[in-house]
Amino acid sequence: MKTIFYACIGILVLAFQQAWCAEPEPLTVQGPAMAEHLTFQQMEEGKLLVSMADKQGNPVMGLGIDDFQIRQGIKSAKVTQVEPLAINKDIGLNIVLVVDNSASMRTRKAIDPLLEALEAIYEMIRPIDNLAVVVYDDKHTMAVEGRDVHARVLQTHDIGQLRAQVKERMTHGLSSGTYLYDAMLAGLGVARQWPEKSNKFMVVLTDGEDINSAVKPEQVLAEADRIPNLWSYSVDYMPAKTMDEFLKTFAQDHSGHIWKAGSGAELTPIFKEFSSTLLHRYVVSYRFLNPPTGEIRFEPATITIEEITTIDSAPLLNYVFYDTGRSELSDRYHQFQNQTETQQFSETALTSAMEKYTHILDIIGQRLRKYPDAAIRLVGCNSNTGKEAGRTDLSRSRAESVKAYLRYIWGIAPERMAVEARNLPEAPSTNRIPEGQSENQRVEILSDDARLLDTVMSQYVEKVSSVPSIRVVPNVSAEAGIRNWKITLTTGDQVLGEFHGETDPETGYVLPLEKDALDIMAATGVVEASLQISDMEAGTFNQPQVSRLPVHFMRRQEQMTQQTGYKVREKYALILFDYDSTAIKSRNQVIVDRIIDRIHAVPDAQMEIVGHTDNIGKEPYNLQLSQNRAEAVKAQFGQVDGALAANLNVGGVGPHDPLYDNGRPEGRALNRTVTIALEYAKK
Repeated sequence: MKTIFYACIGILVLAFQQAWCAEPEPLTVQGPAMAEHLTFQQMEEGKLLVSMADKQGNPVMGLGIDDFQIRQGIKSAKVTQVEPLAINKDIGLNIVLVVDNSASMRTRKAIDPLLEALEAIYEMIRPIDNLAVVVYDDKHTMAVEGRDVHARVLQTHDIGQLRAQVKERMTHGLSSGTYLYDAMLAGLGVARQWPEKSNKFMVVLTDGEDINSAVKPEQVLAEADRIPNLWSYSVDYMPAKTMDEFLKTFAQDHSGHIWKAGSGAELTPIFKEFSSTLLHRYVVSYRFLNPPTGEIRFEPATITIEEITTIDSAPLLNYVFYDTGRSELSDRYHQFQNQTETQQFSETALTSAMEKYTHILDIIGQRLRKYPDAAIRLVGCNSNTGKEAGRTDLSRSRAESVKAYLRYIWGIAPERMAVEARNLPEAPSTNRIPEGQSENQRVEILSDDARLLDTVMSQYVEKVSSVPSIRVVPNVSAEAGIRNWKITLTTGDQVLGEFHGETDPETGYVLPLEKDALDIMAATGVVEASLQISDMEAGTFNQPQVSRLPVHFMRRQEQMTQQTGYKVREKYALILFDYDSTAIKSRNQVIVDRIIDRIHAVPDAQMEIVGHTDNIGKEPYNLQLSQNRAEAVKAQFGQVDGALAANLNVGGVGPHDPLYDNGRPEGRALNRTVTIALEYAKK
């Protein structure tokens, strides 16, 4: 077992070492289509020296930023500058010339042509360049890499002096032997002394095969392979018509070129071509595309949540809706299982209008208990279309299901509940669309006793935000393009919302503030936003520090302590308008009278009358309908003047900002209303 354990550890260590030691992917550089031959050297981080030639070997000139593409694996780089080497003032050329100065050069009458050809090199040298000339020397040795070689290095920044030294070696310092490999090793020793990331160019000219060197050709090639950023060139001036294989290998292994010179007259054009090749390189500056970055800003920059005492007068929607073709009570209505359970029910404990509606059967049952002399009529209806066409039997079954619940769960005597059946309701919704049809599939609970259908009053403390929603504004940057992003909003351990996408994010995203969210935000005192971004090159951004939206929570007790009074909001909703109607039903007069009494009791209250509609029909029509409903309610108050007129706001919002879910018939019915709100400070 121990052996297996250590074997597993060894495998894990090996895998880690392989991952840790894995070399980065190599750079790839592309030029324009005309560039048949492209080589480059990494000068330093973010800077390349690039050489390009066409099919004929001529330098490709006049290139700019858009002509280069640089990648490293899936990462792409942005080329920031392209500058011809000839005008660059920062990068110098480092050139080593290995020149054959054996006696055979005099025999072939090549000395004067060579000295003339070297002028092409001398003329191009700038003050920032380094030029060294290596010649044979059979009377002198120098140590290179632990070997004594017959060579001499001529090196000075004074071109005139260097010219004279080379001429002296070519005229009076000719070598009787051929020490090509010795001289090349000496030249490589010079190149090794230059900075590792600098460019290094080595040109070798010989008119004969090496017969006297102590160094072997494979040793020269091996040493050249150990020198980074080396470009090598060869001039084969040997009498043989075929190209020397060693010189050819030396040039090709290091991105260079080899020329064949048949006579001394060909040397000057060759060296001019070499000079042109050197100067017509490009210094290409680049940087890899930045990884994605981003930040989140909140609008507003801070929010306030305060506790408000709410006195809520919600309408009692006296309709019970049914699924198509069905007569059993829907499970969206609260239903007790036995009479014992009903003893603890209290309508005043209910808060929202929708919660009150889901308890419609229990509210009616409790009120029938409370007022034993009251009676109701249960009018069953159907949509009179499709499978429900003419089905008054279905309508009656629906009414009987309500009667059965009130009888057996709430103990209401059957003789107090009259059952009627008809097709469409007396005031039907439009039957041309499915939404209207579903609203006509109902039981209407009617009574001559206003107490049974009165509003449902409740009082509770709720949290109210200074804004109905918060806006999240992302600022995202991804040079490589966005692959995906996600914004997560949290308060404490709860996620309030998420926004995500696979394209550039929009300028902002709105998060409505729900009641449950306000409770937690008040407790935590902050909303936090985190941002994650991935780009097209696998770059990622995880916001190191989340953006924070401070939440100021004002408790009711604090408001009282500050003697500013705590806020009270009274909400009233008139008992609902029929479909496409502005007529106020007579039973609303009770509510109107209550509101008038409250206005007189709190004359400094801010008052708001807002008309609403469902989402059936065209928006402009519904907007006007909601305005007309609000104006109709205002007219019930008679002449409005003084402080009340200054504090009164009347308007219609149509289907916008719906109070309830328009996807359900009860939601649409409850949205056909006018809400009245009074807000004031109570000392």
